[in-house]
Amino acid sequence: MKLDKRILFGGIGLVILGLFFFTPIGDWATDMLNKKTLSGQSVEKIDRNFNLNDEALAISLKGYNGTADTNLAELRGKVVFINFWGSWCPPCVEEMPSIQKLYASKGDQIAMVLITMKDRPEKFVPYLQENQYTMPVYEANSLLPKSMIPGSFPTTYILNKKGEIVLKEIKSKDWNAPEVHELIEKLIQEN
Repeated sequence: MKLDKRILFGGIGLVILGLFFFTPIGDWATDMLNKKTLSGQSVEKIDRNFNLNDEALAISLKGYNGTADTNLAELRGKVVFINFWGSWCPPCVEEMPSIQKLYASKGDQIAMVLITMKDRPEKFVPYLQENQYTMPVYEANSLLPKSMIPGSFPTTYILNKKGEIVLKEIKSKDWNAPEVHELIEKLIQEN
């Protein structure tokens, strides 16, 4: 009995796929892929800390989605939600509905800054419009300091009124969860 090459290669392909989906080899391969690319959950080890009061953080931001241009320095003294994202990033896209819900409920009480990275307006503007997202989206017009550049996407920071990081998340998250609302409410109440 003679085997057709296509059947043989198809069978080998199925075995390889089975190894990736149903054995620890798949977990190892996923971790390796995530380390080599910027998508997926991060295992970032670099501690990126900054304070919004640092002079280096006077970063000019071009506003999109009906948002005026601003500068990060103008947000000093406010509770700030900063999210680095891209429309090309599946985990970023995954958390966008919860960010929109957070913006709808808290956007008038805190500064929300969604900074697109490695993206272009001709890609992310239609994405925002298609999904009817109204949260403020920006592109950085000035260079970001090294301490602020994310090592993976999405990366999100919540800063208190003193400009200090109180929460950092380097993966997608439900930003409309009760614990997020409680944290933000607590930060709003602080002097």
